[in-house]
Amino acid sequence: MPRTLPSSLLLAGIGLLPVGCGGGCGGGCGGGADGIPRPKNLLFVCVDTLRADHLGTYGADPSPSPAIDGLAASGVVFERAYSHASWTLPSFAAILTSTYSSTNGCWTKESRLGEDFTTLPERFRAAGFETYGIASHIFFNDDYGLQQGFDDFDDEFCHVPEEQDWVPITSPQVTEKALRWLALPERQERPWLLWLHYFDPHVPYVDHGELAGGAAAEDEHAKYRSEIAFTDRHVGDLLLALERLGFAHDTVVVFLADHGEAFEEHPGVTKHAKSLFDEEIRVPLVIRVPGFAPRRVRSFVRTVDLLPTLCELFDVPVGDVPIEGRSFRAGFSGEERDAPPLLSEIRLHEGFHLRSLIDGRYKLVEHVSRGGKLLFDLTKDPGERQDLAGEQAHLVRELTAEMEAIEERASLAKERFGTAQRVELDPAALDQLRKLGYVEGGAGEPTDGATDPEKGPEER
Repeated sequence: MPRTLPSSLLLAGIGLLPVGCGGGCGGGCGGGADGIPRPKNLLFVCVDTLRADHLGTYGADPSPSPAIDGLAASGVVFERAYSHASWTLPSFAAILTSTYSSTNGCWTKESRLGEDFTTLPERFRAAGFETYGIASHIFFNDDYGLQQGFDDFDDEFCHVPEEQDWVPITSPQVTEKALRWLALPERQERPWLLWLHYFDPHVPYVDHGELAGGAAAEDEHAKYRSEIAFTDRHVGDLLLALERLGFAHDTVVVFLADHGEAFEEHPGVTKHAKSLFDEEIRVPLVIRVPGFAPRRVRSFVRTVDLLPTLCELFDVPVGDVPIEGRSFRAGFSGEERDAPPLLSEIRLHEGFHLRSLIDGRYKLVEHVSRGGKLLFDLTKDPGERQDLAGEQAHLVRELTAEMEAIEERASLAKERFGTAQRVELDPAALDQLRKLGYVEGGAGEPTDGATDPEKGPEER
């Protein structure tokens, strides 16, 4: 059943509060409260479009991801981690600011994260960390605002297909660039935050011949698995180098994806950014913290909670800027505690507005633009095949009211920040983004049947 919203959120009026020791870091609890020394460095390894259930540590058999599985075996694996959105820009905007799209305004391919938001790298930089990023996705170029808070950012490969300097395969280069940066002598002196973003599992897929037995990929799904195996190999090279360079003993490694991918598990949804089903918003999340024993956490967590969690872990002040997230640091020590409800939302273009709410075992999905709601029991029906909306109308009403209240407070919160900015795109750039599925009429655009798990192609 839906939880009653805490009175502190109701009284706040916007539902977003600064985080204290009870839900993040107020700047004084930090590492060491449970006898674990505070770590020195922070490494993010982000893999674009990576489904959790396609990794060995999440049940894929045969596993295409031995290196990532090895990291998981030595870290904390969050089995129910969820993203705020099913495509890159709003997902990473939520991770970096711990705010929803209704607050930060990152809705479309023309959105830019405003400078009034304080990102996770900004907070770490203010605490004395050197911050550096390497990425290979257009949304990490300087136009979109996600570089905010980095001392320096390598966006050499942040292009789209057919654009000048486009490189179709980038995992080897991302790892190579990271190793060169880590090998510099000054890395041993000042604490650092390194953000790495691997793009290869994103369309257009390439068959790298990485499947079991060296078999050729016969379809798009097989090519996708080959991309995962290829990326895993280069992530493995990075993790081995972290050991070789002497950083592993005092570096927190965060491995995550921004969103997943769809292969028509639900009719009409053939790529990400088109729905909010679990194949698109459930993501892998592994965090290895020196001093903490490996474990698997079954509690529900949100990627929007990463910022306060990591700030608490490193004793980095969050300050008085309102955020959405709540720390799940207690999960590293084995405490099982579900996060607050998660609002996920996408408005990729005019006339396409989807939102969902996960509260405990239940998930409500609403196609706001076209009408229609779906209700799933994720415990009994993790594949989201059985719509319960018709037989549990009262629960639909409760979850709808809860979802609207959270969205309204998130919308009110944006008044604390500046006006949303826009990225001006020329026709050629729009055409390339369309090929990646980010523009109206792009790849994988679903029909009305995409919000009905029971409809087949002949009914759409």
